[in-house]
Amino acid sequence: MTAFFVLSTGRCGTQWLAETLQCWSTNFVVQHEPIHLGYRPDLNTPQNPLAANAEQIQNHLTYIKRQLQQGKTYIETGFPCWRHLHWFKQQLGEVKIIYIHREPVKTVQSLLKLNAFIPPFLPHLPVKNLFLPGAEQELLYQHQSLWPQLSPAEKNLWYWAEVQWQAWLYQQQWPVDDWLSLSFNQLFTADARQQLAQFLHCETDVSWPVEQPLDQFGGASVQSLPDFPILIKIPQIRDIAIRLGYQFPNSTRF
Repeated sequence: MTAFFVLSTGRCGTQWLAETLQCWSTNFVVQHEPIHLGYRPDLNTPQNPLAANAEQIQNHLTYIKRQLQQGKTYIETGFPCWRHLHWFKQQLGEVKIIYIHREPVKTVQSLLKLNAFIPPFLPHLPVKNLFLPGAEQELLYQHQSLWPQLSPAEKNLWYWAEVQWQAWLYQQQWPVDDWLSLSFNQLFTADARQQLAQFLHCETDVSWPVEQPLDQFGGASVQSLPDFPILIKIPQIRDIAIRLGYQFPNSTRF
């Protein structure tokens, strides 16, 4: 049987997607962020996926194997597993990827609602670091000395760029038929339903929610457009945005 993983930054409709796919087949085991930040995407890397929290990650792998051995199709949505996908491919064999990307500034604004990279009000609480620079294979490795100078908005943009870069690297290693790319704007359309149904080997008339997806964190709105005075000077981020079809103006604001 096959395991499917969603690759994204988060804030890309993955919880909605999980709830939708659960209705498609009794053979699907669909989980949204099953171990959440237990993947430790701030410390683990594709080259060293078990540097931190190895026991919990290995236990989760055992759970996935058990579902596949029982003849189930395992589907995991959510963002924290993005640095473990090649490892899962090595451990499980057939792994297929649903890659969902979203326009960078909207991603940053949405992640800020979740306090990503924002220092907590109480000093003894940890920062919600979704990523920390350090591995030589990362897109912006040569710029890592800038990290302490960055605002939370810029750290979120850096994180966005690294996820897209890693997705591009993964895609070079994956069979074409085992990879599906969708933008966030496409995700809620009838065309995406058809693509997902074909990719997951379902009938194309599967159920599809009528209601528009609701951002449960919408009330925590960001008051103004984020500013990127340091990262705007780094061409690699602009190149990735353009490659995905997003605008990246010559300005400190998107």
